[in-house]
Amino acid sequence: MSVRILRTFDEDGRTLALRRRGEILELVLGNVVLLSSAALETERAFGALAAAALTQEDTAPRVLVGGFGFGQTARGVLDVLPPGGRVLVVEKLQAVLDVARSEARAIVGSVLDDPRVSVIHADVADVIARERELAAILLDVDNGPEWASFRTNARLYADAALVSARAALRADGLYAVWSGYPADAFLPRLRRAGFRVRTEPLQERGVVRARAYVGVRA
Repeated sequence: MSVRILRTFDEDGRTLALRRRGEILELVLGNVVLLSSAALETERAFGALAAAALTQEDTAPRVLVGGFGFGQTARGVLDVLPPGGRVLVVEKLQAVLDVARSEARAIVGSVLDDPRVSVIHADVADVIARERELAAILLDVDNGPEWASFRTNARLYADAALVSARAALRADGLYAVWSGYPADAFLPRLRRAGFRVRTEPLQERGVVRARAYVGVRA
């Protein structure tokens, strides 16, 4: 399969490369794939999990999405969100946002143009710490809770961060982490933080390719 580097980015002392591998678009840091267009169905299904935290009485629910990626988690949220709802998308890499507005525009579609979407260029842990009364928090910033794209992301899955996430949610609010591999050891951590937990399989072309580790604020 042919691999072509489209361009590179220098960010926080790191060099990221945007490459096309066959039909797949990827953003990589060294040998680590940060973004891939290979499993977008799982991300859209992940975003749609926000529906479980919404009620018919919700006219202006707020959902926080950690990690913009190629916009599919946010797209999944928008698919189930009422017209008065808001999606706060938090992305700490400017390179991701640049790619979303250029090379990945056809993949991202109209997400960035939707008036319900606000994009925040920041660390999602800092944003969660200052939020309250969110209907849902959906984190898709890593390959899963046991593997961090950046060393600083590991704090997102620590006990203190889960307590912070619970405080940012309203009653019965939903917290979920996308994972490309089994990480059932994360469930006890969610329970300790005061969540009712479950695992949701996420399919790509009819095959389970990822899962969501879900906690509901008890």
